[in-house]
Amino acid sequence: MGAKLNAFRSSVRRVFGISGGREALAHRTSRVLSQQLERAMNVIAVPLILEGASAALLIFSLWDHAPRLILLIWGSVIALSIAASIEFYRRFMADKARVARIRFWLRAQMAHSVITGLLWGVAGSVFPFFDSSIVSLVSPVTAVVVVALGSWPFYAMWLPGLSVFSLLSLGATGLSLIGSYFFTNQLYATVFFLALIAVILYSGLKLNELMTSSILAESENRKLLQRLERERNTAEAARREAEEGSRRRAAFFRAANHDLRQPLQAMGIYLQILRMKKTPDTAPAIEQLSVCAGSISTLVEQILALSRMTADDFTVHRELVSVSALLRALASEFAPVAAEKGVSLSIRPLELRIDTDRLLVSRALRNLVSNAIKYCGSARPEGGEVIVAARRCPAGRVRICVYDNGPGIPREEREKVFHSFYRGSAGRSGPGGYGLGLAIVSAICRRLGIGLSVGSLLGRGTVFRMEFGAAERSEPAGVAPARRAAGPEAVQPLPRRVLFLEDNSAVRRSVSELLRSWGAEVVAEPFFSPQLTERMKAFKPEVLLTDYDLGEGVPNGIDSCLTLAHELRTPLPAVVLTAVPDGVIEEAWRERLPTRGLAEMPEILQKPAGEAELNSALRRACESGSTGSGPRSQAPLPDFSRYPA
Repeated sequence: MGAKLNAFRSSVRRVFGISGGREALAHRTSRVLSQQLERAMNVIAVPLILEGASAALLIFSLWDHAPRLILLIWGSVIALSIAASIEFYRRFMADKARVARIRFWLRAQMAHSVITGLLWGVAGSVFPFFDSSIVSLVSPVTAVVVVALGSWPFYAMWLPGLSVFSLLSLGATGLSLIGSYFFTNQLYATVFFLALIAVILYSGLKLNELMTSSILAESENRKLLQRLERERNTAEAARREAEEGSRRRAAFFRAANHDLRQPLQAMGIYLQILRMKKTPDTAPAIEQLSVCAGSISTLVEQILALSRMTADDFTVHRELVSVSALLRALASEFAPVAAEKGVSLSIRPLELRIDTDRLLVSRALRNLVSNAIKYCGSARPEGGEVIVAARRCPAGRVRICVYDNGPGIPREEREKVFHSFYRGSAGRSGPGGYGLGLAIVSAICRRLGIGLSVGSLLGRGTVFRMEFGAAERSEPAGVAPARRAAGPEAVQPLPRRVLFLEDNSAVRRSVSELLRSWGAEVVAEPFFSPQLTERMKAFKPEVLLTDYDLGEGVPNGIDSCLTLAHELRTPLPAVVLTAVPDGVIEEAWRERLPTRGLAEMPEILQKPAGEAELNSALRRACESGSTGSGPRSQAPLPDFSRYPA
């Protein structure tokens, strides 16, 4: 059995590729042998039934031809053997540590094979000589053959057991026949019997090899499945970790977006107040503070924009965008800036439409045009030229290019200019900047699937190309440029009653002081509560200025606006001064008011907003409120039971 185990271990080593580790190999071998023996136990019922039936028929057929005491003793031993086999099966299947005890169970299996082989070998070699009748010859031989043929699948699971059983049962019977009938006319029966022995042994060998290969393959497949399961679990854990990381980044950027804009808003308002009170001695310092505040505001805005795009914390809203309208809007926006820098700005549009996100593409183009004007104005104060042109490409694609005749970009810097905070040689020696504008353009193009490339000649200029997918060949009649929000106008007095809701105390104080400087009567509160309603009925606000996010556990700006309009029974125009993205506020408005209700959609200003922007937005809101037609439907009130008193 030791040689067999060594051969079996070699097979396991070959199949599983185990090059070392004797303990690991021994455990793997024991496990496979345990599975092999378990399969043998699953078919043990067949040989046991055949043994019992064959023994009963043999005793019955020889009852009148052989000593009955011997038959009874032999039958009793067969019965005990069957009972022992059943107990062997029960204990083996109940043994949870049978892999570790496989040597014990293999020895028990070998003992079972020896005992069973001896019992049937006695029947085949002794019983034929009890009497010279044909019954005494045929009955034992037939019984042994039947038992052997029915039992070989069970013993073949463990090849040494099959060999022992075959030699002791069939071998003894065959030798008895050869010794008795070799020189008689029964020679052909002897040859047939020996051939039968060879067939059984050969079939058992093949079945053993087949079972061994099957178990080894099954073990290997199980190992592969376990590895796949581990890899799947690892991938799933990595996916969940990435999602959680993305969620944390998004939450961080939202918080940073809100918390960074708040002090910038307050600082900008206080600078406006200082500017109104400046003296010849303080004017230079105030102007420098304004420049620094503007630089910080720009830097924060660019960092937050780039962070959101990198973290995919924004939604793409695709639509058919008119290329001509897009370029005309750019020309209208940047014409005053270009004229101030002494740069000629021109556009060459195409009358077609592209499928993209209007706001994101506009932002990318504004960054490119702003950069082009800035560098042209610096390098060629009297002869700068910027061209924004659209052109058709093969396969129906369209390309929008921004050309300038600025200083150009060296070849080694053309890929680096899209990296965050990278400023090329022209940027370091020319106009100021933070190296984020082109990084934002690159992030937008990646998000929208737009091809982005750059070409440049030193001293002659640069072109940035944005290539879009297939476009509609022409625009339908009546396509108009996208509506643009009205720009800030000159600051004017605002003798209005204003309710101001803002949870940040610095912003609340600064904006309140600015509003009062315009002649407004102001009630400033951190958030709206039911107790504020009675005050507002007496105060009768003409416009609501509110942040959207007013803190945890209190109504947001949209809830406050709708509730006040409902309670006052009059249209309440509102301006939302916030750091929350416009889309979030618009979605909240749609959810709270499925149909047109007591108030119009508030105008949204993103922090930090300048003095002129805020003044213009409030005046427009007041003008729209004065022409309103009154309440049109009942808006549901928020559940104030979940808010503090």
